[in-house]
Amino acid sequence: MKNILTVFLVIGTIAAISGCTKDQYGNYPGGVPYDVVSILDIRPLYKGQDVTLTMENMYGGKRVQAVVVSEHAAGNLPQGLLIVQDKRRQTALRGISIDLGAAAANYHQGDSVEINVEGGTLTRQNGVLTLKGITEAKITRKGTGHLEINSVNAGQLATKIDQYESTLCMVTKVSFNPVPQPGDVISGAKTINDGFGNFTLYTDPGVSYANSAPIGMAAYIGIPFRTTDDTSFQFRTRKEEDIISMGNASLAQDLVITGWQGDPEGGDGDYEYVQLLATKDIDFSVTPYSIVFANSAGTSTPSVLDSGWATGDRRTIKWDITSGSVQKGKFFYFGGTKKMINGSKSTLLSDANWYAKKYATSGTNPGDGGLARVSNFGTSGPFANSGNASAVAIFKGTSVTEKSVPVDLFFIGSGGNNTVYDAEKGQGFRICNNDWYAMVSIDPATLQPLSQPFFKAGSNTLFVGYHSPSDKGFYYMMGGVYNLTLGRWTKARADHLVDLTKESTLAEIESGLGGPNDEFITKLEE
Repeated sequence: MKNILTVFLVIGTIAAISGCTKDQYGNYPGGVPYDVVSILDIRPLYKGQDVTLTMENMYGGKRVQAVVVSEHAAGNLPQGLLIVQDKRRQTALRGISIDLGAAAANYHQGDSVEINVEGGTLTRQNGVLTLKGITEAKITRKGTGHLEINSVNAGQLATKIDQYESTLCMVTKVSFNPVPQPGDVISGAKTINDGFGNFTLYTDPGVSYANSAPIGMAAYIGIPFRTTDDTSFQFRTRKEEDIISMGNASLAQDLVITGWQGDPEGGDGDYEYVQLLATKDIDFSVTPYSIVFANSAGTSTPSVLDSGWATGDRRTIKWDITSGSVQKGKFFYFGGTKKMINGSKSTLLSDANWYAKKYATSGTNPGDGGLARVSNFGTSGPFANSGNASAVAIFKGTSVTEKSVPVDLFFIGSGGNNTVYDAEKGQGFRICNNDWYAMVSIDPATLQPLSQPFFKAGSNTLFVGYHSPSDKGFYYMMGGVYNLTLGRWTKARADHLVDLTKESTLAEIESGLGGPNDEFITKLEE
């Protein structure tokens, strides 16, 4: 009897082990795999050769649950392609084009669909990663889904086109390159630029809006499609409403900020300075400018920024530039009377075109006045070295009020909360249209233009970070490419830190002098 029980025990154990054997998908019996697969997992299956989708290579999946982004009524998208996207995994929005023939026009943006993709073939069709072999019988409508949009720029599209191909995208602050001439239309392949690079906008000559005139600055909603290689692509709108005006105001800037020394080695006092670059000839006795520095430290008064750049006291200080001149393409400096590159006992910048204003190292500094309050800055220089948001801005003319819009500006740091921007009261530091800031944005929910005239309003959140350690002599070099013909930045400025020494020379911060940092210095192009 004991032997019989032992035999039954062994048999039962074997049966139990056998019953736990995994199936071909790595699951135990009774554990059926969830058969919905993400587009994020499907796209990488294509490795240069056509591939048939199976449950094996889709990790047990066979269905895609996605939202339609294509709209064929206007006729500007490639015919026959149903374009869908999902965000099922890693919060990554990915899309795929499906060759559905004439039936693709039966689906509209926002349709929620479930697609049986098993047996379909991934291939490259006219450069676009496309899923073929899918019929309408494999597609089920599930109602209306949430239509998401990738907010991107030309640089991101060029370097990561596989991430954005066949997804709904929005690019903003876009203008045409070259500048459109009277009578020009958007029909065909046109080169556009958003400050991060050139790319191609394609508008089919047969669509109803092909003969529309180019807009000075616009946002474009559309779908990027790869053409023949890994970086070339076309951006296509789906309908006329996908082109949204952001205003025809010129983006041209006559004087731009290209760097600053805000924390030289040793005492700051009369040694801080700002480097500027002229995009046209300027005689400051005829066309004066002014420069304003801002501070938002916890001890800065008043706590309420009631007059923006013109607030004065310990929040802002202004100096006027009313004499001298600068030629197009030449650098110009505003700073203390010491004119040294990196604080006391450093190289004298005797060859630099310098406009000097004495910064007192005892008592307080009122600047040149003309603000809502008399400025009352301390003795350590106009730049803050750490903490809450500080800033520098250049204005055309010597009158600066709460309504004044800068010609150019940068913020360093972002802290300060309502002392920097109060949305309810509409108080803050006004920004301009440049490579970092935009006075108008597009609401991603309504796709309508939104006014955002202040730093920290809407998308205006960019700033240069404070660098440590302090008192090291770091020079903030802001290098980009400004196009004189277009009157705008075609490559946005980027922060490059230069560790200056007492022996550093002008060649380290100006181009064309044989210095080591020319590639990081702002350049002008025709």
